[in-house]
Amino acid sequence: MSEENNKGGLQSALDELRSINRIIDKICRVCETNHIMTIIIDELVDITDASQGVVNLISRLKDEDLVTVVRGKKSPPGEIPFRVSSMISGWVLKEKKILKIADLDSDERFKGLDSDDGKFKSILCCPMVVRGDVIGLTTLVRDKSKGPFNEDQSRLAGIVVSQSAQILSNALLLEEVARKNELLKLSQRRLHDENVRLQSEIGSVFSFENIVGKSEAIKRVLMTASKVSHNDSPVLITGPTGTGKELIARAIHYNSTRKDKPFVVKNCGVKTESLLEAELFGYVRGAFTGADRDKKGLFKEADGGTIFLDEIGDAPLSTQVAILRVLETGEIRPVGATKTEFSNVRIISATNKNLQEEIERGDFRRDLYYRLNTFTIEMPPLSQRREDIHLLIHHFIRKLKIKLGRDDLSVSPTALDNLVRYSWPGNVRQLENELERAAVLSDTDGMIDTTDLSAEVLGSVSGDVGRGSAGGRMRDIIEKVEREIITATLKETNGNILRTSKILGLTRKGLKDKMIRYGITSEN
Repeated sequence: MSEENNKGGLQSALDELRSINRIIDKICRVCETNHIMTIIIDELVDITDASQGVVNLISRLKDEDLVTVVRGKKSPPGEIPFRVSSMISGWVLKEKKILKIADLDSDERFKGLDSDDGKFKSILCCPMVVRGDVIGLTTLVRDKSKGPFNEDQSRLAGIVVSQSAQILSNALLLEEVARKNELLKLSQRRLHDENVRLQSEIGSVFSFENIVGKSEAIKRVLMTASKVSHNDSPVLITGPTGTGKELIARAIHYNSTRKDKPFVVKNCGVKTESLLEAELFGYVRGAFTGADRDKKGLFKEADGGTIFLDEIGDAPLSTQVAILRVLETGEIRPVGATKTEFSNVRIISATNKNLQEEIERGDFRRDLYYRLNTFTIEMPPLSQRREDIHLLIHHFIRKLKIKLGRDDLSVSPTALDNLVRYSWPGNVRQLENELERAAVLSDTDGMIDTTDLSAEVLGSVSGDVGRGSAGGRMRDIIEKVEREIITATLKETNGNILRTSKILGLTRKGLKDKMIRYGITSEN
């Protein structure tokens, strides 16, 4: 008898193991979480002879269900009104172990819960625990006609839920990775579209048509730049400081076939020889003190695009040799490296020096000069394109309106006359800086007046017009009268700046500026 019992027990254990293996194997063949949950609840309802069952996935971020799958033996999916009570789910979430309720109506732990006339008489709730966290609950119920779940059914349900929890967790992770990949792809598409838009916008900003000027001198520059933009030959841009050499270099790049590739700028006159070479060509780890990693140089960063070497005349001779090698073969060798790399890059260089004189002094290589000098563009000083000054002033005022948020910004006729007459030794850059300074100093009415201009501009212009022009004599008369009126009004108000400014219709700052200009003090 004992032997038969042992055989029966062994057979029952084997049957149970086969059921578990069959269910887990079935679950392992699918990847989608809802499908896995459906298999779990369908199989558990079947092997435990439950009336109904439900699987709830629990959000890890907040206390609410993510997904719920409900099944019943006779009712179709989605039509079962069964919901797990928060008292039951709360107990299981806290204890992290199986809850077995033989009779809901008589269980002292859950007073107040109703079995709905015996529909939910017996309950078995199993937590799905993965690495110590409850990711979901599997709840099975029986009505009063079936009686409570027995020990074998409870144990079998617990094993299936425990084994399937990790599979379900892996499926959730895969779906999360897939979701994030889709978001990443969407972000990449948006980034690409934005990059295309910005590249188009940059190209528009640096189009030759947007470069300000109508003088013959600037027209010649733009004509040459437009022609050389259609090939990859080196370009040397010469001219005084502040004439816009980098602007022309950018226009050449953004109107070339390389416009979608990098435009990299490097001033060759601001670093020591070793640091300049490290920046241009990169370095390998251990090349020098502080080189704790490999670093790509600017020539490599500009691969496929254009590198603009400003102040090329200041580059050390050893660096000139390395630049010549790039021009001839495309080879670059990072500092400390034993192997060469290649870079497909167009070189545009600029200088305010006379490179022929630098060659004669031995400070610039003749062979490099001839390679850089395939095309030369000479930028004219502003003094040779005076008819462009009006256009440049209006252009910079438009920019300053946006930059300073002052839509009412303008230039008075007198100040405009001073600006046009000045010689501008610092060229376009000096003009732009002068206008920004004057705009910041100007009154709140937005009008840039002569009092807002620098002493350098006013002094030079006064010296020029004082040498015999009728306009100069008229200005002297006006200034003399203005000086006398201010002095008299100050005397009348006993030197009160505020009252004087109100009488004269000036702002307090405007009056002070004029007093400084005319050398008037409140004690006068």
